Amino acid sequence: MKVINLIDRQVPGASILEDTRVVYMWLIENLYLAIIDEEQRVIGVLTLKDLHHNADALNVIDFDISKPEVSPEQSIFEAFELMKETENDCLPVYDDGKFLGVITMKRITERLVQFVSETQQQYQKVIHDLRNPISNLSSLIKLLDTTVTDQETQEFIKLCTFSCKHAMEILDDLLYVEIDENKPLVKELTELNEFFKICITEQSGLCLLKGIKVETNISNDKFVKEIDRARLKRAIQNVISNAIKFSYPNSTVKMSTKIERNQIILKVLDAGIGIPEIYQNDVFEKFTAAGRIGTNGEPSTGLGLCFSKQCIEQHGGQIYFKSTEGRGTKFYIRL
Repeated sequence: MKVINLIDRQVPGASILEDTRVVYMWLIENLYLAIIDEEQRVIGVLTLKDLHHNADALNVIDFDISKPEVSPEQSIFEAFELMKETENDCLPVYDDGKFLGVITMKRITERLVQFVSETQQQYQKVIHDLRNPISNLSSLIKLLDTTVTDQETQEFIKLCTFSCKHAMEILDDLLYVEIDENKPLVKELTELNEFFKICITEQSGLCLLKGIKVETNISNDKFVKEIDRARLKRAIQNVISNAIKFSYPNSTVKMSTKIERNQIILKVLDAGIGIPEIYQNDVFEKFTAAGRIGTNGEPSTGLGLCFSKQCIEQHGGQIYFKSTEGRGTKFYIRL
C-alpha cells in the first residue's frame, strides 16, 4: 500500500503573510493548509497543532511549518512511522520537488482498518474452503479403513486419519482465534466450581491414553458468574490439555480452585517438560515457538493459549503462569 493512493490533493492554500486570526478560522474547517510563498510555491503545511504551539504569533511567517516530506511511492507504513516519530498528524507529499498534496494519520488508519477487515473476511473464506476437501478426504479414508485387512495398510490409514484430524484442529483453532476476538459473548449464570469439574472430566480420555493421574481439589463453595459456557469451556480445556500434552506418561496433573477477594482461581499444575525461559514472553502469541510437540509426539498449533487468553480476558479475567524448564508449569486462571 503506497502513499500515492491516499493523498488528499485538494488542499486549500494560505499566504505565508496571512494574519493568524484568519488562518485559525480556515483551519477549523480544513484541518490543514498548504502555505504559499510570494512566488506561489508551496513551502510547508500548517495545522491547528502548529498554531497552539506558538499562540503568540501574529502571522503565518512566524510559525515553523517545516515537516518531513514523503514521496508518493513510499509505503503508508513508512509514512505512519514518520508521523509517530515527528508527532505530526499529516505530512506533505512531494514528487521531484512538486507538491502533490497531504497524507494524514486519519486516512492511513482508515485504510488499515479497511484492509484488516478485508483480510479477515478472505482469511475466514480460505479456512472454510480448506475444511471441505480435508473433511472429504477424512471420509474417504474411513471408507478405506472398513475394507482393508493387512496390518501395514491399516497403520498407514491410521496415520492419514491422524493427519486429517490434526489439519482440522489447526483450521478450527485459526477460525476460533480470528472470529471470536470481536464476537460478543453469549452469557448465562453458571456455578464455576461445577463447571470446572465438567471441563476436567471431559479431558479424562487424554489422560487415559498417557496413563496420567489427575488429582483435583475443587472447592465446594458456590461461585456464580455470567459466562459464555461454550467458549470458556474451550479456553479452560486448552489449558488442561496442554498440561496433559506436556506431562510425561504415568505422571500426575493437579487441579484446584479457591475463592479469593470475590474471584475464583483455577490452578492447573503439571510436572512435565516446562517452558524454556526464552519462550515464556511469547506463550500467548499466535503461532508461538513455545508451541512444541508433546511428550508423546502430540502436535501443537501454537494457537490454543492465544485463544484461551483472549477468551478469559473477554470475561474480565486473567491467565498467567510460572514455569521451570524440566520441572513443570503452573497455570492460574482468575475470574
